[in-house]
This record gives sequence, C-alpha cells and structure tokens, in this order.
Amino acid sequence: MKASAIIQATLLIFVMLFIASCQTAVEQEETDSRVLVRVTPSSVQTVVNNLEFTGTVLPYEEAHIAPAVPARINRILVDVGDKVSKGQLLVEMDNTQLFQARVQLDNLEKELARLDTLLRAGAVTQQSYDQLQTQYQVAQSNIENLSTHTQVRSTLNGVVTARYFSAGEMFTGTPSPAGKPAIVSINQIQPVKIIVGVSERYLPEVTIGQKAEVTTEVFSDRVFSGKVNRIYPTIDRATGTFRVEVVIDNQDENLRPGMFVRVALSLGEHEALLVPALSVLKQTGSNERFVFVVEDNVAQRLTVEPGRKFDDRIEILSGLKAGQQLVITGQHNLIQGSEVEIVE
Repeated sequence: MKASAIIQATLLIFVMLFIASCQTAVEQEETDSRVLVRVTPSSVQTVVNNLEFTGTVLPYEEAHIAPAVPARINRILVDVGDKVSKGQLLVEMDNTQLFQARVQLDNLEKELARLDTLLRAGAVTQQSYDQLQTQYQVAQSNIENLSTHTQVRSTLNGVVTARYFSAGEMFTGTPSPAGKPAIVSINQIQPVKIIVGVSERYLPEVTIGQKAEVTTEVFSDRVFSGKVNRIYPTIDRATGTFRVEVVIDNQDENLRPGMFVRVALSLGEHEALLVPALSVLKQTGSNERFVFVVEDNVAQRLTVEPGRKFDDRIEILSGLKAGQQLVITGQHNLIQGSEVEIVE
C-alpha cells in the first residue's frame, strides 16, 4: 500500500507539471502572436498655411494685330523685340481704296455746296438735298473706316513677339501660327501674370490683393513680389480647383512669358491634424490611404484623406481624430483586428 501511494503521488506531480507546462506554452504562443508596435497620440498642431504651386509666366495681355479687311501690305514699321505703345502706328496697308474714297468725298462735298446754293434759291427740293447729304455722311464714315484699316495701330503697351509678313505681301486674313489672323503679335510684359489652380477648400481664404511670392531657377537668389489680381468664379469639377490669377509688376522685365516659376500664397496660420508621413499607408492598386490605431490592444484600420505634407509629417483631413493611438512602427505587419503589444 505504501509503495502504491508513492506511485500515485508521483504520477499526480507529473500530471500537474505537464498541465502547468502546457499553460505556459499557450501563454507564450499567445504572446508570440502579438505584433510589437509603437504608438503616439495623434494631435492637432498650429502650422503656417502656405500654399505652393508651379506655373508658367503669361503676358498680362496679348494682341494679334491685323486689319479688318484683306489688303496688300505697304510697310511694317516694327520688328520682333521692339517696344510699342498704345496707339502707335505699326503697319501701313495699301491705300488705293482710301484714296478713291477721298476723291469721292471731295466730289460729294462740292456737289453738296452747289445744291445748298440751289436750295436757298428754291431751284431744288429739300428731299434732293437731304439725299445728297446722307451720301456725304456715308462717304465720311467710309473714309474713317478705311483709315483704320489702312493704318494699323497698337491696341496696348508691350513688345512685339512675332512678325508673320513682309512688306509687299498680301494679307488674306488666314490664321497665323498664333492661331489668329495677324501681321504682328504684341505681348504686354509689364506686368505679367501667372494662373494657378487652388483646391476648392481654400476658396474662403483666398482674397483679392493677397500677397504672393514668386521664384524661378533662372533667378535663384531673388523673390518676386506679386498679388492676387483675379479669382475665377467657377470650380473645375474634374480637378476640384478654382483658378487664381497672380500679377507681378515686372518693371525690370526679368520675368518673361513661358518661364517656369513657383508661386507661394500665404494664408496665415491654421490648426491641422499632423501625423508622421511613414504612418500613412497606401492600398495596393488604388489611391486609398489608411492608418492603424490601437484600441484595447487591437489594431483598427482607418481610411483617411491626406492633405499637404509638412517636412516629414502629413496633414490628415478626415478619417482620424485627435487623441487616437496611432501606430508609427510595425504598421506594415498589421491587418484589421491584429492583436498588438505596445512597446516604448
């Protein structure tokens, strides 16, 4: 009996040790299945709200100069690169029709004077006199019209950027390489403008007269001062942006049409929810962005809408709340519902 009791006690000890070892193994397995992560609470921070864009310098105004009717070109008084002022004579067209119209006007003027004398004497009717006077007024108007077409003048202050004809050629009114009928093209480059597309969510913050800074690699050590001159009234549904026109005085004419520039608009300071850029993941094959947060030691996947990037941080517009425990290390090993262990 004594030996049997010893055997039973020994077996009981072995069973208890086996159960304890199994529980330890299960606990160790559960611990090993947890993903080690580091977290940080998401928080709202104050940032300088600078919007940056790329764009191309455009002339403030552009004019393609041409007469209204086809004619032969007598003289072109300007060439590419010449500065011109508004109203300056640029092109003289063939004046044969103008000369004929002036001769006709002289004859009508003489006839009208003779008819006026006869009318006073009662030799002609008032109706005859009125008809001739109408012809005279029409001839005057015709000369004014022909004078405009014969002497082609600039419609703005600027510089000649293209010349499409030479003296003696026939201007037919067909489109030039600029896409419009023209003998010369003029650009106004004092000032110049840049048009950028701004996200519609900034519409209330952009105002006329707002300052802008313009930089270019051509003049890397200089910042050009500009201002918002026009805000276009419609939103482009394809891009979700509205157009903003920035104007620079360009008194020294260093900025030229076609030049690539960067534009910075300062909207002051605002509160933004910023997170480390590495914590924001992208769904393969789509544009979906997501993060992981930890709730009760379980990973939760949240789809977010990212905004602008500030150095190594990125703005979250929606999908994440301030104070949530954001996973910043180990997120690549997570899926929805993964158990995690937070490490320092």
